[in-house]
Amino acid sequence: MPETNFPPGDPIYRGEFAMLDGRVRAIEGHLLLVKAEQDEAKSDVASIKSGIATIQAELKTMRGWRQFLITGGIGVGWGLVQGIMHVLGWGSAP
Repeated sequence: MPETNFPPGDPIYRGEFAMLDGRVRAIEGHLLLVKAEQDEAKSDVASIKSGIATIQAELKTMRGWRQFLITGGIGVGWGLVQGIMHVLGWGSAP
């Protein structure tokens, strides 16, 4: 640090430094907003990870061909029902 007549922490009263101080304060304000947004994003990512872990645990309990065929059959059957209703003009699908 350069040797000056001012003790550490004593402000220097010149126009250039006052302008710089204002800009630094504005940047600090922006950094606080960015930090808050980053913390919010981190908490969102953590909740998404916990949701994915829950889904993975549930899927591990649903292993096997029997569950695969049951869920696939439900999906295909419901698709056929919707197709028939669409052809007959029933329901709200355009």
